[in-house]
Amino acid sequence: MSSYGRTRRITRTTALAAAAAVAAPMALLAAAGNASAATPTCRTDQLKASWTDKGTAKSDSPTGEQEMAVVELKNSGSETCTLKGQPGVTLTQKGQDSETLRESSKSKEKLVSLDPGKSTTFTLVFLSEKDEPKQGFTPETAVVTPPGNKDTVDLPWKWGPVTKQESATHPGNWVGPVGASVQLSGEEGGGKSAATKNVDCGTGWHGLSVRAVTTHGKGACPTAHKVTDAYGKALDAKTKPPVTVTVNGAAWKCDEKQGKVNPYQECVSTKEQGEKVHLLS
Repeated sequence: MSSYGRTRRITRTTALAAAAAVAAPMALLAAAGNASAATPTCRTDQLKASWTDKGTAKSDSPTGEQEMAVVELKNSGSETCTLKGQPGVTLTQKGQDSETLRESSKSKEKLVSLDPGKSTTFTLVFLSEKDEPKQGFTPETAVVTPPGNKDTVDLPWKWGPVTKQESATHPGNWVGPVGASVQLSGEEGGGKSAATKNVDCGTGWHGLSVRAVTTHGKGACPTAHKVTDAYGKALDAKTKPPVTVTVNGAAWKCDEKQGKVNPYQECVSTKEQGEKVHLLS
């Protein structure tokens, strides 16, 4: 082989080795740069959780309607960190009941960066139970799991009784992502609920006032009248409550309840949890 061929091969080998020698430390520097640029997720132990006054809920003042409570998460650590997504929230009553709030998929998630001392918020929405203690419970604690964490932080619950909604088709208790604004109405299905309201449906059986506790607004009134009329016929026939009536293929369980002043009649849907009809004097 000529000396020219040997020289050409040696030169090429030397060049490849030199390129590899330069590329290796550059790759390490790039990796180190990417690692330093990736801001870590905020840990539970560096977050301070507290209630704010930005929601609609009032301390220990049940309304019988859907309310919002807003939680602030403050970075109490010494380094910048990030949060994105839905916190986990479970309302607990020691030794008795609990209610895990479902996530809202209609509120967009976004990455929130928190410098030391800075805060973000998230909103939990719940049905405030006013008139029917058996339909709800009074939590002692809101157990919060920040996004990207397994450890929890406890907040003493201060907003009064909550209507149970875990088994509802369209539950009225849910939580939004960090850094997102939340509306009470306009969410349907998949863990969301429209606002539950007490709707005046006029007078019905024996001139009694008909009221619907519903997410359907005035649209629930025709069904409310059919339910109370069917229940009224049963009472006129001397049938003692509780009575089950069927309207539009759905069963309603009706019974007399003791109000703060006068007794009243109540029919509860077995198809849609939280849907109720009242007959009031």
